[in-house]
Amino acid sequence: MYNLIPRSLLLHYLRLGLGAETDGLNAGEGSDWNAVYEMALRQDVLAFVFDGYAREYEAGLTVPDMPVALKKQWIGAVMQMEAKALRQQQKSEAMARLFAENGIRTYVLKGRVISECYPRPEHRLSADMDCFLLPADETEPDVWEKGNSLMEEAGHRVSRSFYKNSSFHMKGLMVENHRFLTPFRGNKQLKALEMKLQSLLRADKGTDKFEGTNLYRPPVLVSALFLIEHAYSHFLHEGLTLKHITDWMMFLRRHGDALDWKAFDEAVDTYGFRRFYDAYVHVGEFVMGTRRDLSAPEQRMMDSVWEGLDLHDTVKGVKGKLNLVGNTLRAAWKYRLFSPISMPHALWIQVKGVLFQRHPVLKLGNNNSL
Repeated sequence: MYNLIPRSLLLHYLRLGLGAETDGLNAGEGSDWNAVYEMALRQDVLAFVFDGYAREYEAGLTVPDMPVALKKQWIGAVMQMEAKALRQQQKSEAMARLFAENGIRTYVLKGRVISECYPRPEHRLSADMDCFLLPADETEPDVWEKGNSLMEEAGHRVSRSFYKNSSFHMKGLMVENHRFLTPFRGNKQLKALEMKLQSLLRADKGTDKFEGTNLYRPPVLVSALFLIEHAYSHFLHEGLTLKHITDWMMFLRRHGDALDWKAFDEAVDTYGFRRFYDAYVHVGEFVMGTRRDLSAPEQRMMDSVWEGLDLHDTVKGVKGKLNLVGNTLRAAWKYRLFSPISMPHALWIQVKGVLFQRHPVLKLGNNNSL
């Protein structure tokens, strides 16, 4: 019988579930499987932790006792995740097929691009689908609104209340149709990144599709920078989960050799991610079991992962904006340790964006404006 703290137990089986190496379990103050389950659920890694447990069990090794009732509950939850992932896949493919029939290429942001990097893609569940639409015909103007209209014609209600993306719900799939890839409103540095990402994406020839579908993968550099910006923003405004961390580590495992590291590193420096990124990678290596020690700032980042998310509504209403301000105030230590700007500067960017750039325009050249 093992004697373990829940975090050690979770990390051990998460590593096994992701095909990483582990040197065994660390002694602790008792193994509470219910606590491990709740923690894995909160961290969005429930299925992968159980994959690790099953891997060890099937290898004929002695595993910590898990209550039968909890084991059944865990298996049921994983099966529900698999069914939901299949529904999301089917709906996203149907949507992309409709768009393709109307001259639109559908690029997947995160989602399936990341899930295919995992040993079992169906076990990385997404809350929604993020996509970016481009015209198949280069002479056609931007097709973001065309995609929205097609969804409305198909009977789906489309919300355009947020400047960065529209959203609509297909039965079994929530979709965010991105007009912009980053929350750049009021932020000159993020606006420069937005222009970089869009120029790279719009130059893509559309040759990398998921087999048998009309869904496209963005260029590797676009996905890499999009992931880092997404994790950086999440960390500052809400916090990170283990899923955010393993997403990057799995992406590197699959695409590290194909990534233009010179261009990526230059972008990390240019757009102000360096302090965050270096710590983020070290924390990822710790989670995957390839790094044993973290610096004091890195350990604080890791500790914040266990604390849970500081959620707010960033899209609707005054309350959501006030919650965002509150989160920024509480994140002063994050800005001090991991950001090139201060917390007061971040507050000014938010205020400036809402007051003076509520409906931002992006000029991409060739008379294309968004």
